Amino acid sequence: MTQAMTVTQEAHDTRGPLPWDGLREGRSQRLAALRLAIAGLENRNYSASSSPLSFGVSAVHRHLPDPGLACGVLHEVAAETHGDRPSAFGFVFALMVSAQRIRPGPTVFIATRRSLIDFGNPYGHGMRQLGLDTDRLVLIKTHSDKDGLWALEETLRSQAGVAIVAGAIEGYLDLTISRRLNLAAGTHGTPLVVLRAMNTGTSAAATRWRVAAAPAARDRFGGLAHWRWRATLERCRNGRPGQWLIEWAHVAHCFRLAEGVADCAPTACAGLRRAG
Repeated sequence: MTQAMTVTQEAHDTRGPLPWDGLREGRSQRLAALRLAIAGLENRNYSASSSPLSFGVSAVHRHLPDPGLACGVLHEVAAETHGDRPSAFGFVFALMVSAQRIRPGPTVFIATRRSLIDFGNPYGHGMRQLGLDTDRLVLIKTHSDKDGLWALEETLRSQAGVAIVAGAIEGYLDLTISRRLNLAAGTHGTPLVVLRAMNTGTSAAATRWRVAAAPAARDRFGGLAHWRWRATLERCRNGRPGQWLIEWAHVAHCFRLAEGVADCAPTACAGLRRAG
């Protein structure tokens, strides 16, 4: 019996490759080539822009591969907590103001019904105070996340020549969906910023920001002078994470480090911590 088992084993070892072995190897090679092709497209889109959306803050730019947010790729923003959602919305609108200053064309904001149900619709007068040119603003409200994602892709691939596309999606953005958005943004090199749910997973976004509200700066009469955010760069392709207390200059319509924080180490500034 032992001799029979030995003969059987030898026959098994010398049988040569089976037909499906080549199919497996071929499929593995095709999948590897496809992954490389997708990565090449994403990297090409990432480096295609020559005019990034500048923060105007050198401390932030040192953590980014370019002096600002690259155009033609997806950037994600999420609120620190549910109560920080209005602040995160303000952060996204401030980025839209920055885009309007350097890029022509309409500004498109696409929001799903679920993303607006708790805190209401954007307020025109407040957006104008922020510095947004509402004459160039197109607001689109969709019934579902599926419709919102479709509107984002169609706008990015259109010939309208938009300055920036921003969106608020409540559902989960997985790797496949975020890659589709990333590639759509690269069609015309359009900057794309999406405010997504707090629970974030793996995605193809070039940067991911976590935004929390911070006490606003006061003027000498005790009134609100400058909105402030505690902005955390959690993920950055070809860059490194970081955290800053930044504010919005209403007159200049630009970001800047909060006064009294610019020359301090992050660990000594109101409990802030710089990562990376």
